[in-house]
Amino acid sequence: MHAIPCAAMHPSGKSWAGQSMDNKVVVYESSKGSFVLNKKKRFTGHMSSGYSCGLKFSPDGQFLASGDGEGKLWFWNWSTQKNYRTIKTHDGVCIDLDWHPVEPSRVATAGWDGLIKLWD
Repeated sequence: MHAIPCAAMHPSGKSWAGQSMDNKVVVYESSKGSFVLNKKKRFTGHMSSGYSCGLKFSPDGQFLASGDGEGKLWFWNWSTQKNYRTIKTHDGVCIDLDWHPVEPSRVATAGWDGLIKLWD
């Protein structure tokens, strides 16, 4: 088991995702009053080990977005766990992100390059 420095609750409240230090996003689901690791649902392919990169769900819960240590923003399909799109956002670590509260097609990112960017 690896440390999970960042986590995000799914809008349904039935599961949460955590950025694990072994370059995976792991998922825990509600079961009889507690949360249990879903070993079949995980997101892999990005490099986050050694960084506390943020991750957030889209307001409708269909997508999960996560930053990585190479300055990329990853969009994942929540149902299939497949990478939907990857954007090179920063020179250095993409440390955090958030979906726009009114326009869910927009995402803001923060990087170790000292910049905050808005993506459409």
